[in-house]
Amino acid sequence: MKMIEVVAAIIERDGKILLAQRPAQSDQAGLWEFAGGKVELDESQQQALVRELNEELGIEATVGEYVASHQREVSGRIIHLHAWHVPDFHGTLQAHEHQALVWCSPEEALQYPLAPADIPLLEAFMALRAARAAD
Repeated sequence: MKMIEVVAAIIERDGKILLAQRPAQSDQAGLWEFAGGKVELDESQQQALVRELNEELGIEATVGEYVASHQREVSGRIIHLHAWHVPDFHGTLQAHEHQALVWCSPEEALQYPLAPADIPLLEAFMALRAARAAD
């Protein structure tokens, strides 16, 4: 079975994270997700994330710490999704490939219809934040 490596950005600003709504004509249309995309053969995960965020959102991202990975089978392929924290970026957010963008707290994000693969990544991010707050 073909495995596809995908990166996702948990972009954080002022305690809120960015969710992006999948376009109407896409797979999982209308669901909310973390921005990101496929890792090309000659790229690291961090390089792929910087490129994808520039393409999708028009920003120059600063990739922070690794958050978590999750794997699921979709249409006969295995999607291996890796989440990274993006604590900073430069530029103005633009929805080049999504129908909407929203800032919300991680807790509020759970109220949105999220892409199933992104839910464990959000939960891992929330657990990391809670552990950091406890230190």
